[in-house]
This record gives sequence, structure tokens and C-alpha cells, in this order.
Amino acid sequence: MKKGLKQIFSKIINLRLKQEHIVFTFMGIKTKFRAPVINRLETNCCIENLDRHLANGTYFPHPVGICICPDAVIGKKCHIFQNVTIGMGKYNPELKTSAPIIGDKVVIWANAVIAGGITIGNNAVIGMGSVVTKDVPPNTVVAGNPAKFIRKTREDDYLEKNVLYI
Repeated sequence: MKKGLKQIFSKIINLRLKQEHIVFTFMGIKTKFRAPVINRLETNCCIENLDRHLANGTYFPHPVGICICPDAVIGKKCHIFQNVTIGMGKYNPELKTSAPIIGDKVVIWANAVIAGGITIGNNAVIGMGSVVTKDVPPNTVVAGNPAKFIRKTREDDYLEKNVLYI
């Protein structure tokens, strides 16, 4: 009985995966939409050293539109949200690089831009939509365009998965 119902149901409603899209046909009307499992870092982001970042415990909660230049150094257990750009900029003769160096357990919220040979200290938080072109000390929260000091981080800021929520 179940097998017969399954065949009848599949003839009435035709649901199949075709070239990364789900094609849904109901009574002759076709609807096509993107499969929800397609949202992968490899297809939606520009991260050249992705395996290295994942091995360090870097977490990408919303893997869409993230762009990280190949020369950028990212520490362990960082959280990088959607549409973040970490790119080349002004050369820093002290660090001998024009790519950012990001410390451990840094949280970079959505739409932030970090550019140039700057250093982001450990446990720092970069706010949403911030443009960071100067060094950020450890254990600080910065936000804005250009990014400005907001406050020091506190012990009770840490919640699940070592993500710093402010």
C-alpha cells in the first residue's frame, strides 16, 4: 500500500534535484529554487586558505560573501560572520606586510571591512559594518566607520562557543 501511494504521490508532485536547484512540479506547473544545502563556504566565499582557517577552529556561522586575502593571518577560534572583507591595504613597515594580522578568539560581525597591515588583538570584537584601518588592542570592542573604541570586553561577555556577544 505504501509503495503504491508513494508512486502516485511522486507522479502528482514531482520533486527532484537538478544542477544545484530543486525542481518542484505540481499538476504541470514547474517551480525551481535553490537547494538549501548549497550554502557552502567553497561556493559562496573567496577564501584561498580555507582548510588552514578551519583547522585553526575559525568558525563561519553564515558563509556568504566572505572575502579573505591569501596573505592575511587569522588566529585560532575566530568567528567571522557574513559579508566580511579582510584585505590588503596600506603597507606597514613594522610588520612588513600590507595584510591584516588577526589574533585569537576575535569576533568579526557582519559587513565589517578590515584593510591594511594592521593588527587585531586577541579577544577583540569588530562591530557590524565597521571599517578598520588602524590597530585594535586586545580585549576591546570597536565599531563604526572609521572604527572607534567602544569599551573593554568583560568576562560575562562570553557565552556559547566562545562567541563574544556585547
